[in-house]
Amino acid sequence: MIAELFQADADAIEALDAKIGELQSELAEAVETAQEVVAFEPDEDQKVTATVIKNALKALIDDLKGSTGASAKRELAELKKQDAAIKKIEKQIKDTKAEMKDKTTEMELKLELKRLGGDVFKAENQELIKQVEAQLAKLDASKKADKKKIIALKKDKAALETSIARTNALLSEINGQLIDDQAKRLILKKLYDIASDELEQYLNAEKRLLIQGVENLWNKYAVSSREMEQQREETMGRLNGFLEGLGYLEEDQ
Repeated sequence: MIAELFQADADAIEALDAKIGELQSELAEAVETAQEVVAFEPDEDQKVTATVIKNALKALIDDLKGSTGASAKRELAELKKQDAAIKKIEKQIKDTKAEMKDKTTEMELKLELKRLGGDVFKAENQELIKQVEAQLAKLDASKKADKKKIIALKKDKAALETSIARTNALLSEINGQLIDDQAKRLILKKLYDIASDELEQYLNAEKRLLIQGVENLWNKYAVSSREMEQQREETMGRLNGFLEGLGYLEEDQ
């Protein structure tokens, strides 16, 4: 279903995952650069992480605060630059992970709605809204204790209504629940893909056996023309020697 209906969503999630990998590599480089700047030497068995280096940077920055010398100011500026670079990449990683989590959750919800529709989900939320409204009807907004409960219940009701609206929007985006014809086509495609994969594996296995057989024959019988010519000359030389020894060939004067 993902490949057929939600490939764009899957591609977006994969792209975010790749971006996280790139950012983590950038972070590792930034940490290494900052470690050189602060001349940090880890203790035995201590792992150099972004947190460790940020703590080392902070300690040096705190020491140099208030310094008036030009050299100290330049050093302080460089330390702050390294600290800002690490924190910037960390924020990018955090934001990208959050975005990927949201998109993954959304795609999972789309899959569920495509399979089952939204009636059950919306019915559950509507029932909860009725329960909230029943509780609100029993409360008196003029009473201080009830007023806090009313505010909390109204927030709950708004969240439930937002959830229903979001479900309706997603159902519209994915063109509603699967219909019978779509389900049949996906099932047949799944069966076809399984059969095709099995056949492909069988053919690949047969091709490997065929190639291996040809390679074995080649290794056993293949001789280069130069090698054959050399062997011929050596054989003819030995034959001529025998014939000369027997007197059938005259030796060169």
